[in-house]
Amino acid sequence: MEKTLPLEGLKIIELATVVAAPTASRLLADYGAEVIKIEVPGTGDSLRIVGDMHQMPIEPDNNPLFDAFNTGKRLLGLNLKSDEGREILFKLLEGADVFLTNTRMRALEKMGLGYAALRERFPRLIYAHFSGFGLDGPEKDRPGFDSTAFWLRPGTACDMVLPGDFPARPPYAFGDIATASYFLNGILMALIGREKTGHGTLISSSLYGAGIWMSSPYVINTQAKYGKQLPSDRYDPWNPFSDIYECSDGVYIAPISKRYPSDRPMLAKVFDMPELLDDPELASIGSMRKAGKLPGITRKLADTIKKRSSTQWAEIFEQVDMAYELSRHIRDIPDDEQALANGFVEPVDYPDGKTFMPTPPVKYSDYSRRAFSKQGQIGADTDSILGELGYDPQEIARLKRERVLE
Repeated sequence: MEKTLPLEGLKIIELATVVAAPTASRLLADYGAEVIKIEVPGTGDSLRIVGDMHQMPIEPDNNPLFDAFNTGKRLLGLNLKSDEGREILFKLLEGADVFLTNTRMRALEKMGLGYAALRERFPRLIYAHFSGFGLDGPEKDRPGFDSTAFWLRPGTACDMVLPGDFPARPPYAFGDIATASYFLNGILMALIGREKTGHGTLISSSLYGAGIWMSSPYVINTQAKYGKQLPSDRYDPWNPFSDIYECSDGVYIAPISKRYPSDRPMLAKVFDMPELLDDPELASIGSMRKAGKLPGITRKLADTIKKRSSTQWAEIFEQVDMAYELSRHIRDIPDDEQALANGFVEPVDYPDGKTFMPTPPVKYSDYSRRAFSKQGQIGADTDSILGELGYDPQEIARLKRERVLE
């Protein structure tokens, strides 16, 4: 059976920069939507130059970081501060399903591109807005980035480390990419809703909101009536049998037991801890904590695991069918047989050789995904896009001379 692209026929107009919002539209493009990405003439998306900070090339034909979040899109250089530029945008929106943007709402409204204005003109349009801190409240107009709005503001960067440690420094765009999934879900639900109601809607998402959502258990249990203290001590995990420990060879391993009460006999045997069965105060993790014995159990477990190598522990956990994982490094992923077998990364040819690109973590049996493509310079598709709107080559040339287009 020939596989099809499930989102074929959808048209997305993207006015967005950097990572979170462009990632959502990249996923839409991957599965068939036509995405037209609008960039400011001359400068373009600031992500085009970020690769230099990450020891990667930033040439038009060799910009893997930009390509990673923009593959499959058509590129249009358009000056929306000009009347003619905005008129071109309106013509694009006439045939569009979604207007996707992370431009701050204040600036959009100043250009006549706020939700109320576009809803009146395009009632079926899905207006998808992404921000740092949300559309309401005293900080709605603040710029927000992954490290600030997603990690620092919700407290995650400081509370996920040990007391006194430097705040966590997560991989670049980690929160952006995670949040893009929620943004994408919202867009798809809005499109389904439109099929039932016949009209569009404003759908909004933010880094701060996603950061709170992703820390839901701790947002709840750090409230005063539950009393969880963060950051937690090394020997005060939420479950010592689902924690990370160092082996004798310096490799870290994480045994995972989610059903402590029923796993107690197996855990007592594997870790030579008969007290797990003999001491009634160790009947559950809650009773262990209440009795003040959880730190001691954690310390003993750490000492026990430190006596054997990671290979030895892996063999032991395999024998009792206990979930576990060894610590690895990001640099090892392109050589990971499991990642390659599932197509979690794929090689892309660049002028300086192959680059292994991560792929969307969603697979379909009956649908396909667009092949990865390098994107090129700002306005790479301007002429073809404007031609489809009815502009002749002479008019396009004039608009380029007047800096309306690139």
